[in-house]
Amino acid sequence: MELKGIKALNKTVSAQLKPFGISKAELSDEYAYYYDNEKVTYKITENTLEDRFFIDFVKDRFGYNVRYPFIFSLLHEVGHHKTGDDVEGLVYDFCQKEKARINKAMAKTKTEKQAKKLEYQYFNLPDEILATAWAVKWSRRNPQKIEKMWEEIKNSLLTFYNINDIIDDESEVDLNE
Repeated sequence: MELKGIKALNKTVSAQLKPFGISKAELSDEYAYYYDNEKVTYKITENTLEDRFFIDFVKDRFGYNVRYPFIFSLLHEVGHHKTGDDVEGLVYDFCQKEKARINKAMAKTKTEKQAKKLEYQYFNLPDEILATAWAVKWSRRNPQKIEKMWEEIKNSLLTFYNINDIIDDESEVDLNE
């Protein structure tokens, strides 16, 4: 089944990221949020184990309670855009090697405890921690802007879900968590 309304959803998310210097946002056909060359790729499924680990990590490491995981994940990717020049050369190479090692180990995990340990190793890599720190700092300073971003994107998401019959009515999905 081909999904309808992807262009409109991408346009809404892109509009929210434009003030940060991100030129494009695109719905991913894979799991991850990702930043590359002025573009953020995002996902619309939430509440996965990895999402919960990330939100727990942000609380544990920064003492910040993430209200809207979707928005915070986008801001984390903006953080990569904003801090990318801080992680270059040998540090960047180290991060890439560690990510490959962690991803390989993750495929072999058998328990949630093992997975959480690996995810926390990933989240603590220099490039990841800088991006998260940027997102936390911006979020703490701009709670009203986060609310506005969420309202814009939430409405677009609900429209996307409805035209694709992903949900029967809005009461089936609590987008405020």
